[in-house]
Amino acid sequence: MKLRKIMGELFSIYNPKVAEEWDNVGLLLGNENSEINKIMVCLDITEKAINEAISRKVDLIISHHPFIFSGIKRITDETELGRKILKLAENRIAVYSIHTNADFAINGLNDFVMDKLKLDGEMYIFNEFEFDDYNYIKNKNEKIKCGSVRIKVLNNEMELVDLIEQIKTNLGLDYVRYAGENRNIRKIGLVTGGGSSFLKDIKKDIDVFLTGDLRHHEALDTIEEGGILVDIGHYESEYLFVDLMELQLSKFFEGEIIKYFGEVVFKLG
Repeated sequence: MKLRKIMGELFSIYNPKVAEEWDNVGLLLGNENSEINKIMVCLDITEKAINEAISRKVDLIISHHPFIFSGIKRITDETELGRKILKLAENRIAVYSIHTNADFAINGLNDFVMDKLKLDGEMYIFNEFEFDDYNYIKNKNEKIKCGSVRIKVLNNEMELVDLIEQIKTNLGLDYVRYAGENRNIRKIGLVTGGGSSFLKDIKKDIDVFLTGDLRHHEALDTIEEGGILVDIGHYESEYLFVDLMELQLSKFFEGEIIKYFGEVVFKLG
């Protein structure tokens, strides 16, 4: 299957215009006319991930986190990024990244993780909106729907400690960090990755906020305001991107899909 055709399908599912302005999504490396027989899906493009792709004769890596964010003045083996780009290019491996557009898209990562929690209740999307956009690969207009925070309103209240156990069980985690007192909760907000920037906009609409990369003063302010935070972890809240992409790719790609989860970044000592 041509890379360009894969890009057209991904454009429909995870429109690049949904991504944050600071983000860098889409085709980051490669020739869109190349033939793709094997795709590897991963969270981060690490040295180990690249070596795995090479050993498995992968043609395309689809990552959640872009490995190129800012401008590059030279590509040499003197830097880690330069070595990665050279190794990928030498082995004719293309790279396509789907980051915040995967988080915010309808049926994207935020929805996927919320579904995994298996919480009974009604879900709605904070700041939901839609727009029309032209898919230049498929040569047609498409209606795009997206939104930021997912909020689940439970059918019945549950205690925070029970929610924490359900998160750990359903996401396969050994632990989470949390801030706030145990009490009954009903409205649960979720943003995968580091979603603390959304907290100020939705804190009045929720009882507890789930995300990763929470900082001390954010947690302290939330506690003093009577709120609750649960820090799932950045990797831990996003590693399911791999499963989500396998599900989406299998709908149109008939080649081999290889899942690479990588390793947890922070470990307990």
